[in-house]
Order: sequence, then C-alpha cells, then structure tokens
Amino acid sequence: MARSEDESGISITALGRPIFLENIVRTSLLVVDQFMLNRFSEKAAAAMSSVNQLSFFIQLLYTMVATGVTILVSQCLGAGKKEEAGKAALAGMIAVMAFSAILSVSVAVAAGPIIGLYAMEPEVGSMAARFLTIYGAGSFFMAMNIAQASVLRAYGHASDAMVANVAALGVTIAGNAVSLYGPFGLPVLGISGVAASNVFGQFVAFWIMGLRVRRHEEILLRWGESRSLPARAYLSVLKVGVPTAGENLSYNCAQIVVVSFIARMGTQTLAAYGLVVSLSRYIFITGVSIGSAAQIKVGYLVGAGKPDEAYRRVWRYFAFGFIVSAVLACCMNLVKYPLLRLFTADPAVVAAAAGALLISIVQEPGRSFNTIVLPALKGSGDTLYPVVVGIAFQWGVGVSLAWLFGIELGYGLAGVWMAMACDEWCRGMMNSLRWKSGAWRSKILVQG
Repeated sequence: MARSEDESGISITALGRPIFLENIVRTSLLVVDQFMLNRFSEKAAAAMSSVNQLSFFIQLLYTMVATGVTILVSQCLGAGKKEEAGKAALAGMIAVMAFSAILSVSVAVAAGPIIGLYAMEPEVGSMAARFLTIYGAGSFFMAMNIAQASVLRAYGHASDAMVANVAALGVTIAGNAVSLYGPFGLPVLGISGVAASNVFGQFVAFWIMGLRVRRHEEILLRWGESRSLPARAYLSVLKVGVPTAGENLSYNCAQIVVVSFIARMGTQTLAAYGLVVSLSRYIFITGVSIGSAAQIKVGYLVGAGKPDEAYRRVWRYFAFGFIVSAVLACCMNLVKYPLLRLFTADPAVVAAAAGALLISIVQEPGRSFNTIVLPALKGSGDTLYPVVVGIAFQWGVGVSLAWLFGIELGYGLAGVWMAMACDEWCRGMMNSLRWKSGAWRSKILVQG
C-alpha cells in the first residue's frame, strides 16, 4: 500500500500507537524474563540484571546505523525525494549486516572476560557469562530487526514491526517456560535456555519483518543495486547515525558503571535493581514511544520545509508525555508492594526496590524531557549537541552522584536512584533550552 506524497501529513497517533504497542511488547518480554528467573532462582535473576545493561548496550551499537536511516529517510520522504530515501535505507541495511556479523562473534568470544569485570559471586557470574555468550552470538538477528524496523517506521509502517515483535514475545515466553520448568520430562536448561529462547524469538521476528518490508512497494530497497551504491550513501548514514547514537551509548556505558556499583552492594540489591528497571519501563514507555514518533514526525516536517510547525508540535507532545509519566509513577507507587511480591518473597529485595520506586515520582517526569525533546532534536538533524550534553551530565552528575550517594554515603539503591533523577532533570533542562533556542533549524539535512 503506497503512502501519500506528503509524508508530513501522517499523524503522530498513526506513528506513535504501534510504536507504543511494540514497546509494551518489548518491555513485557524483559519483565517475563525477570519474573520467570526470579521464580526459578534469585541468583539467576541477579545474573540477568547484570546482563541487561550489556545486552541493551549491544542493541545501541546496532541502533547507531538504524537511527541514521530513520532520520535520513524521514527527511527525504518529507522533501519528496523517494529515490534518495531508498538508497539511504539500502545503505543502512548493508552497513548493519556487516557490522552485526563482526560484533556478534566478538561478543560471544569476549563474554567471559566482560562479565569478569563485575564483582559478582562466582555462580552468578558464570550464569551471566553463559547468557551473554549465547545472546551475543545470535544478536545478528536482533541487529537486522532493528534495521528493518527503522525502515518500516520511517515509511509510516510501524505496525509491521509491532506484529513481528508480538510473535517474538510469544516464542520467547514459550521457550522460557520449557527451559526453566522442563514440562513433559524435558531437560531444565536454566539461563542458557532463556538466552536461546530470546535468540530464536528474534529469528522469528527477522523473518516476519523481512516479508513485511518486501510487501510495501513504496520502500525502494533494491538489493541488486548494492554493489553500485556510492561510498557517500554509507557515509551519509554513518555521519548522522554515529553521533545520534553517541548520547545513548554514553548513557548506557554510564549505566554499566552504575550497575558495577550496585553489584558491590550484594546479590539482593542487584536483584532489586532488576525489578525496579523492569517496572519503571512501564512508566516511561509512553514518553519513549512519543519520542520515537516525534523523531520521525519532525523529520517529515523539516524535510517539507515546516520547522515552525515542528517547533510547536514538539512542545505539545512533551506536555502530554510529562503529565502521563507523573501520573503513572504515582500509580506504580500505590501498587508497588503487591507487584514486587509477585516477583520475590525476599523482604530485603522488596524494601530496596520500593525505596527506589518512590524516588521515581521525581525522576520519571524529568526523564520525559530526554525521551521526547531529545529525539526531536535528533530528528531535525541536530545530533552533536545531545552527545556533548549527555557525556557531561551522565558522567559528571549521574555516575559521580551514584557513587557518592550509593556507596560513600551508604544510601544503597535509593541513593543511586537519587543520582539518576538529578541527571535526568539537568540534562532535560539543557535539551529543552536547545529546542527553545531554535539552533537546531540550522542543522536540517534535507529540504524539498
């Protein structure tokens, strides 16, 4: 089904609804993993908590190129340059394919030494290394899914990515159940089986999304032209994608360091951290979804020569996301004890997680600046400023205060969450001032 010539006319709801549903699916997949592992073994759950940041880091590396594709393709479509959009999409897909082949092997080989950097109990560390080895080796399929999803979303077909991820969730849950509980006399594979289930789920999504991309005639993904693509096509994608993902990479590296602080606090605190992260995703998922849709929408609008409209719309998107985040954080705190006890009966884990969730009432509204306004900046082509601000505050405020509050002052997990709240608000203010200043207007990449 072909799209309208004026891509900027696609509504934020049409873009955002399937992205929101897809994010719910992705979040639910992580929560299901955490729930099943907590029921299976607290040590397995702690191992999963330590690996979550590393697995997300791998996703971000693949997202570097995919984000460049989304921004370039959306601005080309907004400007009515369909052929250029197809070439950008093809260059991005090829770049992700080559990069993921190398990285997946590298992670599988280096999983043991990487996990060895954490100060964990030997049994927990062994479980984490097994998961990362299998997950890393199969991450090629995840990389291609990220790339295919970026193309589908840029063309306004976000619902296709959602369908593929729903299928992946179903496959993964079934695989987890078999691996952890061994029904019908099957062997219990533990955390290794959970990792294999995740990989197989990504393979299923890869197959479905590939069919969906080929189904849409307006997506000019001509693989036969791959050898004749000029070097500048790849450079254009990387020029946008690498700095765009730089802020996310800095954030994730900072979080990996923070997790190393938490690991020093013991297995119970590490397990509590995993629970809080899993539940918090349901709070900020609305902002993340709005931000993803806003990035595409801003690309359409600036490509079509409508920056003033983009400016006004982003403030409306932010106001909605801010209010929703605040309400959801309060609601989560009203029901946090029954929710936490679904995952664990350990009172120490529940107490640590509950304290961090209380601080989320302050943290999550501040995060809305960074989940909505920040992607809008990137969508306009303003990619370097967020990296500079991100590195300065994620490390200067987030990591530094996490060490001070969590370790030195002994506030534990609650102290870490205080530090992250400070980081979100400081960074958010800087990004909002940038959008208000209009400096991003000079960074637009493509105009009709």
